[in-house]
Amino acid sequence: MGYSTVSGGSVVVSGEAFQVDVAALACSAAHVGGQGDDVAIAHLSSHNRMEAAQSGWVGASAEALTAKMARWSATSRTLLTHVGDHSLRLSNDTIGFAALERVNAAKSDAVCDSSDGVAAMAWG
Repeated sequence: MGYSTVSGGSVVVSGEAFQVDVAALACSAAHVGGQGDDVAIAHLSSHNRMEAAQSGWVGASAEALTAKMARWSATSRTLLTHVGDHSLRLSNDTIGFAALERVNAAKSDAVCDSSDGVAAMAWG
C-alpha cells in the first residue's frame, strides 16, 4: 500500500483500498499518551533524585554532574516532546477519520433516502 494522510477532510491514498479502525486508533492514541505520562513521571523522579544527590558533590565533579544533568534534561524534553506530538497526531487522525466516516455515512444514507424505498441515484 502507498502513502496516506488525512488532510482537509479527505484521505489521500495511493495503491489499494484503505480502511481504518477508528476505535483502535483512538485506543492507540490514549496508550501512547499514557506511556508519555509514565515516561515524564519517571524522568522527573530521576531528575529530582539526581538533584538531591548533587549537594554532596564539589568542585569539578559537581560541575560535571551539573553539565550532565543539563544534557539529560534536554534529551528528556526532546523525547517527551516527540512522544507527545505522536500522541497528538494519533488523536487528530482519529478525529479526522471519525469525521470522514460520518460524512461518508451521510452520503450513503442520502443514496437510499427515498419515500418508496428505492435507492436514488444521487452522485456528486
